[in-house]
Amino acid sequence: YFEKEKDIVTGVVQRYIGKNVSVNLGKADAILTENEQVKGEKFEPTERIKLYVVEVKNTTKGPKILVSRTHPELVKRLFEAEVTEVRDGIVEIKSIAREAGSRTKIAVWSNDPDVDPVGACVGMNVGAVVNELRGEKIDIINWSDNPAILIENALSPAKVISVMADPDERTASVIVPDYQLSLAIGKEGQNARLAARLTGYKIDIKNETQAIESGEIPADYMNMAENYEDDYQEEEYSDEESSADEESEEEVADDLDLYEE
Repeated sequence: YFEKEKDIVTGVVQRYIGKNVSVNLGKADAILTENEQVKGEKFEPTERIKLYVVEVKNTTKGPKILVSRTHPELVKRLFEAEVTEVRDGIVEIKSIAREAGSRTKIAVWSNDPDVDPVGACVGMNVGAVVNELRGEKIDIINWSDNPAILIENALSPAKVISVMADPDERTASVIVPDYQLSLAIGKEGQNARLAARLTGYKIDIKNETQAIESGEIPADYMNMAENYEDDYQEEEYSDEESSADEESEEEVADDLDLYEE
């Protein structure tokens, strides 16, 4: 099993040993410890599950195999198994940020200009991964070597007005429309937190009003933006998208103070 280290395996659940789970991998058993289990996941005897092999240790009693259901690399290996372009190296998963059982963000890049990396990973392919992860939400974004573009992509689905990134300090200042602030931050700060992990940047997010007050954008910016939106609103936004943004904002409004703290 040493060659399976850092890879995924399929195991058969045997039984619970306290809060740990004994899993048969064929010729050896592994222990899925409580720390490596996704919160809320329950397993039944004989159930088949996919696991990431974190480490294999040689002991006097045979190999000791540490497996995980929470490791970010589990998601990467699942995509390799399900998506031909990822398995063949045409599409690369450049970065992963995961809060196991809740949400994962992955940034993808294509080595073939004719292959859309996000398009290759969505659809039925991502559905199979989500099913294996029992409904965990997965955001797939385009990777960019430009940190400002990468950070903007990472904050999806929120719209971004501007990003000022400092590669030396690994910090970024982001301005979003007022109505998008809570969406950018996410429920309990999750969207901003995952974006920061995905990009490796400490991200400070302000809305338009805050940016005007701090002098980062002109005081007449709001009037300029309103005129622009009046001209292009019908092209840029459907009623359905606007409604979805408003609902998302209401759902996470209570989390703003938590993120800022």
